[in-house]
Amino acid sequence: MKSGLNPSNIISTKVRLFLYLSSLSTMIFSQNYCINVCPFIDELSYNTLTFNLFIIFIFHIMIRELLYYFFDKTPSGLTLPRFLYYLSIISWMIAGIGAFLLHNYLYPYFPIGSHLKLLSSYWVLGAGLLAQLEYIIFEQRYKQIVDVLYIKEFNENISRRIFESFLILSAAPSITIILILARYRNETLQGSHILEEIAYVIVLFISVAIICAYYFGKMLKEDTKKVLENIHEIKHSNYNITHNIARADEIGEISQAIESMAHEIGNLNQEIVSTQTEIVNTMGEIAETRSKETGNHVKRVALYSELLALKYGMDANEAKLLKQASPMHDIGKIGIPDSILNKPGRHTKEEFEIMKTHANLGYDILKNSSREILKAAAIVAYEHHEKYDGSGYPRAISGEDIH
Repeated sequence: MKSGLNPSNIISTKVRLFLYLSSLSTMIFSQNYCINVCPFIDELSYNTLTFNLFIIFIFHIMIRELLYYFFDKTPSGLTLPRFLYYLSIISWMIAGIGAFLLHNYLYPYFPIGSHLKLLSSYWVLGAGLLAQLEYIIFEQRYKQIVDVLYIKEFNENISRRIFESFLILSAAPSITIILILARYRNETLQGSHILEEIAYVIVLFISVAIICAYYFGKMLKEDTKKVLENIHEIKHSNYNITHNIARADEIGEISQAIESMAHEIGNLNQEIVSTQTEIVNTMGEIAETRSKETGNHVKRVALYSELLALKYGMDANEAKLLKQASPMHDIGKIGIPDSILNKPGRHTKEEFEIMKTHANLGYDILKNSSREILKAAAIVAYEHHEKYDGSGYPRAISGEDIH
């Protein structure tokens, strides 16, 4: 994991604001929740209940900050977002215990079940429901600040994460509905009232489930898109993968494997190109040696070819390919008899016709190769004596018909 990355990097001012607001919102939902599941709490005035919950809200903030202060290092085997998610669950559970103790102290004559129902509001709404939203926030923030991440342990599992969220978002409303029905079981209230309260709970939980599913799905889609973009880059011979994914699950593992594969393919491809270039240069030098040229001649031809290609307007990759292929321009001379190739004086017309065949011979030697460098070298060998006005050889082509 990236060195120096800890909970304090994730818990920014913006994230803190969201966490505090989510904790504050629990007061509103807890009021309705507690009133609907416990007749004793229903007896308390609105102001009294609000004041009690506000005390727990302050207590919860203090617990959160203490947890972030004392647990500022991510344990081995946990991703940072999941570790913060666990801290959120712990903070909500401790806040619920605080609410239980405060309620028990203020209203000792209430049955223990009443205090436990208040405790359940923090465990169900907070540790169960809102912690799921907080987990999404931690993941999004994590991806924002981590540009390049190499994870050693892929200990997350997408299916487990989905099952975990499904279980929580199914159990939480189920528990709440059961408690509401249990509260009104022996009370002679109209069914419509109970249905309204249940509908309120269902809408709340469904809303949170939709939000969590939307943002979780959005992150999966974005990261999957990056994986596909990396594969596309490799298909087009670009092995410098830049779309890194900060995930410790299957997608992150696949992404890192693709990046590693691209690096290895890039190295292998470079080795192949270097080997091919060396072979081309060596063969070019062999051909030139027969005609009493030095090895420096083919090197100069290669450099001039690249320079002229760039000046002409070819892109850098095309110019480089031409540089690599051009040493083979005279490879066909290996098929020309020494008596003609190395004749000190002027060639006769018949001798020159034989000499000109080196272009065809070079093309025939190279034309069947499927390698990019040798395919380019075949064209160079075939057309390097053609002239723009059509007076060249072997085909006397002119203008734009020349490659």
